[in-house]
Amino acid sequence: MSALPQSSPETEQPDGTDRLVVSGRMSQKELKRITRRMRSSILGPTAIYYAGVTAPAISAGMATVVASVLERAGWAANWVLIVSGLVAAMAGISWYLIFMRLSYRHSFGRSTEGATETSFEADPLGLFWSRGDVKTRIGWSGVTGIYTHGSFIQLGIQDAGDVILPKSWFKNRKAMKAFAASITEVWEKYSETGQ
Repeated sequence: MSALPQSSPETEQPDGTDRLVVSGRMSQKELKRITRRMRSSILGPTAIYYAGVTAPAISAGMATVVASVLERAGWAANWVLIVSGLVAAMAGISWYLIFMRLSYRHSFGRSTEGATETSFEADPLGLFWSRGDVKTRIGWSGVTGIYTHGSFIQLGIQDAGDVILPKSWFKNRKAMKAFAASITEVWEKYSETGQ
C-alpha cells in the first residue's frame, strides 16, 4: 500500500483564519520505521515488570518442590539445599528469558493505522485529528511540543499518544519542514491565549 498525499497543506484561508490541513495513509514500511524510531525498547514496561515479578515466584516454587522430593528420597540436608537452590536458579533464569522472548513487540501500528486515511487539521481552536470513525479535538494547551525528524513531524500531546505526520503526506522534505514551521507558529500564537 503506497502512502500518497491526499491533499496539500493550506496555510491561509480566504476568511483570514489560520488553518493547516494535511491527510494521507501510512505505508507498512513507513509505520515500521516510525514505530522503531519512537519506541525506546522492543519490550514494553509491563512485560519487563511481570517478568521480574514472576521469575522469583517460579524460583521459589521450584526450590520447594525439589527440596520436598529430595528429602523424601533421603538425601542429606546440605545436598537438598544445594541442589534445590541450583534448580531454582536455573528455573528462574529460564522463565525470565522465555517470558522476555515471548513478550517482544512484533506488530506495528494499530488495527486501521495503515489502511485508513488519516486527516489532520490545525486551526485557532487547536488540532483536529481523524481516522475513520475516530475523531479527536486537542486544544493548543494540550500540545507539549512540535518536533521535526527526518521522515516525520511529531506533535507531543499531554496525557495521550503523540500525533505523527509522515513525510509521505507532503510533496517533499522542504514542504514538510514548512508545514512544521507553520504549525509551530500557530501553536505559539494560540497557546499563549489559553485557547
